Amino acid sequence: MTKTYSDILKERDAILSTFEALFKVRGLGPLHGRVFGAIMLSVDALTQDEIGEFTGYSVPAVSSALDDLVRVGLVYKQKRQDSRKNYYSSKADLDEIMKMILKTIHDDYVMVVLNRLETSKNNMAAIDEPFAQGHIEIVQNYEKELRDLELYLKRLLEVPLEEKK
Repeated sequence: MTKTYSDILKERDAILSTFEALFKVRGLGPLHGRVFGAIMLSVDALTQDEIGEFTGYSVPAVSSALDDLVRVGLVYKQKRQDSRKNYYSSKADLDEIMKMILKTIHDDYVMVVLNRLETSKNNMAAIDEPFAQGHIEIVQNYEKELRDLELYLKRLLEVPLEEKK
């Protein structure tokens, strides 16, 4: 099945949204995530105008985000001899980024929910009502599924990265 242009745009937006969420969790704005995602999805270095077009953000907003990304070392700015514009690229390692995403999911979501489930289970155990046992069983079932996810994420995080040539 051939993908339509609309399908490709939806996939691109989903990837940019993933970067947006990752950067948001790490304390930067969604704009930073989308700008970085655009750079990562591009084969060639991009200008501010191209990044703005790619992300839908204004050039001044993109410029501000790029300044921050350059300052933290995720993005590199370079000039070309044939142009007065700045071009932006990244030497970030996608394998490392994926590991960071998985670790974020594990630490900031799965573990947080597991801790809350444990607290809820303990609170319900102290209640001497018939509904409490049903609630505990539901929590235990959910907890089991999350423990399976936690183990899966841990196994993924243990996968060695390929040696770079």
